[in-house]
Amino acid sequence: KAVEFGRAIYNNLFNYVRFQMEQLVGFISAYLLAAYLVVLGGEPFSPFVVLFLNFVITVPLAIALGLDKPASDLMEHTPRPLKQPILNRSQWVRIAFIGILTAIFVVYVEAAYYVAGDAAAEATAATMGFVAFALLSVVMGLSARYETQTAFNRDIFHDRTQMLLYGIALGMTFLATEMNVFQELLGLTSLTGDQWLIIIGCSIALLLVDEVFKFFLRRRHGHGAGRSAPAAATSIS
Repeated sequence: KAVEFGRAIYNNLFNYVRFQMEQLVGFISAYLLAAYLVVLGGEPFSPFVVLFLNFVITVPLAIALGLDKPASDLMEHTPRPLKQPILNRSQWVRIAFIGILTAIFVVYVEAAYYVAGDAAAEATAATMGFVAFALLSVVMGLSARYETQTAFNRDIFHDRTQMLLYGIALGMTFLATEMNVFQELLGLTSLTGDQWLIIIGCSIALLLVDEVFKFFLRRRHGHGAGRSAPAAATSIS
């Protein structure tokens, strides 16, 4: 039981680290891309939006990953070598790709509505960027629960804690764009249905891209079940 408990903790930590690194790459890449394209003055997120994203949106997702239940076949995985790093080269490549793609989606939706000198257009662009990063973060969190297994399963619906935490992230994303107190604090505005659909489309696209990664990883290792299984990650490098 002690070994199983330790593996479960490490597995959740591994998932959390991947999620945080994807977010970090996304943040940095978004600022670099916005500066290069001169979108919103090179500042895709205001300071208050950054704080809101990191504490109100990201924290529930991080807690969800930390409290996730262990996979049923966790003890069937071979032990990981003691000197093996948490993330190997191929995992870093995947993290970088997902993070950069996240930044491209964020800056794209901002640039589509940004008009320099137009306060209303700038508020819309900033809101599009905020909502895009928030929803993309939810997607990254859901996908990070499994390194190779598809995210398209219903096990999360049987875990009330997971549902609550992901629901908080989604609910606060919506409230931030609709409640006056958040709009004034964060410099955001309401979005139309079409604008929400654009962002949802980007989020689905990111999820599908990561599913392609998982598909080839399953083909490469000849299995489709189980959680992230960092214990057997040596063959991925």
